[in-house]
Amino acid sequence: MQEALLRFQEGFKEWGYLILFVYSLGGGYVGIVIASILSVTTHALDIKITILVAFLGNMVGSGALVIFARYQKREFLQYFQKHRRKLALASLWVKRYALLMIFVNKYLYGIKSVVPLAVGFSKYPLKRFLWLNVLSSFLWALIVGSVSFQASDWVKTLYERLSHYTSFFLIGLVLVLLLIWFLLKRYSRKMGF
Repeated sequence: MQEALLRFQEGFKEWGYLILFVYSLGGGYVGIVIASILSVTTHALDIKITILVAFLGNMVGSGALVIFARYQKREFLQYFQKHRRKLALASLWVKRYALLMIFVNKYLYGIKSVVPLAVGFSKYPLKRFLWLNVLSSFLWALIVGSVSFQASDWVKTLYERLSHYTSFFLIGLVLVLLLIWFLLKRYSRKMGF
């Protein structure tokens, strides 16, 4: 068991930052949360570099979506025939609440990629978006990475206490994940997504 853990740590030291960057292109929480927790528990990653890599990945991913949507609008719209209503609603919101939407979209499940596409399809100034995207991506990485890093000690302690009750721990974990999924689905529907 110890040998497998050492192999995992070595593999993650080599590929962890690249995996985190690629995963952050889509704005995923899970990547930065796991990387932050691994920064504490296995010391395979450094938290400062983890936050920097997640920030860069998120910034590049959102910026690329806006640029591609802006200059390849016709091609993009072919892939979003089913989601035209979501894009139209997001475009209206961008016209009214652009600043707020650019910052908040990083944290809301279901609209992380819709808002950058709506900004790209709209006439919102590209330079302004790119600057706001740098700031919002940095705040996202800093907040999510730091909270995950700080909470990892609590998770580690909880795991050590409950590791004797493996089946109960796994059932509880599944129930918590299902609850989070249910709440995210419910609130994303209420917002029109």
